[in-house]
Amino acid sequence: MKKFIPIIITLSSLVFFINFKQNPYDFNLKSEFKTQTTLKDFKGKKLIIYFGYTSCPDVCPTTLALIAKILKQINNPKAYILFISLDPIADNNLKNTNQWLKYFYPKSYALIPKDESTLKHLAKNYQVLYQKIPLKNSQMPYTIAHSNELFLIDEKGHFYKSINDLNPQELTKELQNFLN
Repeated sequence: MKKFIPIIITLSSLVFFINFKQNPYDFNLKSEFKTQTTLKDFKGKKLIIYFGYTSCPDVCPTTLALIAKILKQINNPKAYILFISLDPIADNNLKNTNQWLKYFYPKSYALIPKDESTLKHLAKNYQVLYQKIPLKNSQMPYTIAHSNELFLIDEKGHFYKSINDLNPQELTKELQNFLN
């Protein structure tokens, strides 16, 4: 029996590790209400996560306006937009970033990575592609090319699905299914 004790302990540890490994969609980011905000802070809410940046000239505001329009039609009190910034230096003023977001949808919150390493890790987990591109002869010193996808997280903090077809009719159907 003594020979089996190390094997039992090893197998128990392995089962524990497999069952309790960290959620790859979780994060530890700055928000207006906490310096280390995680998915647990949104327990009981249905989350639509979007990666973008506030000085984005076209894709981000258009996508946020579309999501907001659909969410206002669906009118589910559990629906929240989390905006994860791809430009943590420029979007670091949480008050301004949140004010910008709330123009689109009142239940929106900005989440800011503490540094580029944190952003890269999170983007990798969500499979978000982005690249900072310097601009010459422009008022903007750079732009950030990025994928345009939504990530849905349920009330328990579990990944539900991603949506990359942002056709308004299709997105409405997807969000209705998720929120109802």
